Amino acid sequence: MNNAITPQTIQDYLKGRLTGPEQARVQEYLATHMEDPEVQKLLDSWFDDCRQESDASGREALRATRERLGISRKPVRLTGWLVAAAVVLLMALPFTFRAGYNTHPETAPVAWNEVTVPIAETREVTLPDGTVLTLNAGSRVTWPDSFQADKREIFLDGEVLAQVAKNPEKPFIIHSGDIKVSVYGTIFDFKSYRDASVVEVMLREGSVGLDVPAGEGRREVRLTPGDVIQYNREGGDVTLSRVSPEDFKTFADDRSFSFINIPLKDIAANLERSFGTPIVIADERIANQRFLAFFTNGESLDTILKLLARNGNLRISRSGSMVYLHRK
Repeated sequence: MNNAITPQTIQDYLKGRLTGPEQARVQEYLATHMEDPEVQKLLDSWFDDCRQESDASGREALRATRERLGISRKPVRLTGWLVAAAVVLLMALPFTFRAGYNTHPETAPVAWNEVTVPIAETREVTLPDGTVLTLNAGSRVTWPDSFQADKREIFLDGEVLAQVAKNPEKPFIIHSGDIKVSVYGTIFDFKSYRDASVVEVMLREGSVGLDVPAGEGRREVRLTPGDVIQYNREGGDVTLSRVSPEDFKTFADDRSFSFINIPLKDIAANLERSFGTPIVIADERIANQRFLAFFTNGESLDTILKLLARNGNLRISRSGSMVYLHRK
């Protein structure tokens, strides 16, 4: 990264604090580095700073939320109660900021929009091209108010059921950290929370390509309808499963849950976000225990946990609003 362009420089630019020459310098940098992971991190940091400035009293809760979204990935989940404290701040979205993509004065700046979904809720967003995104609890999506001429790019942390508008001339790309999904007009479920060890794509209709790290390079896996691709962030493994697209259900189908060889720590995080109940794995030895389970009849949290405990030799306890999972 250019040493002259610092996080503070970009923040000052986004807030309109720079002089004309300084703005042009930052615009030129962003025009050629918008896809750099470092730049994406800077913008992500700016989002968080905006939330902090909106309510100074919520800084500690937001700090915990950011840790939950990827800075900390400990198997034992002790931050659930802090997330609820941040929901009031997160519900103020969507908001917009301005960022220049090139230095041509006749080109209007691009407005970026962001929606963050509170715990235990879902949201539906329609993008400028007609693409419809249904977002699961705890998800965040960022998109421009108009797409570039050659591609459509958005940024996601969380889970989305996407119905992408077809446009062969303009590929649709979802960025989620170091993961990229290229879409070619389709309906699919994409789950990529920063604190989850497993990234998952289930293709219902059309065609997508999942691009993931592979050693020192990258690897793209193309999916056909019925494919479920899982990428393990911790080990780098890619696993392919087959399901019936008609029978496979997700959170968008009356809050259904499909866990295909998913570790308990990811399941606990998923249920915690969906039901708004803090779930703590009290013994690290069970955090990576994997489950194959489907819940498609509107089961309650208690019912789901009891069935998982029965099949996984787990023990459940409660203390106030907290749920604890123990090794039996």
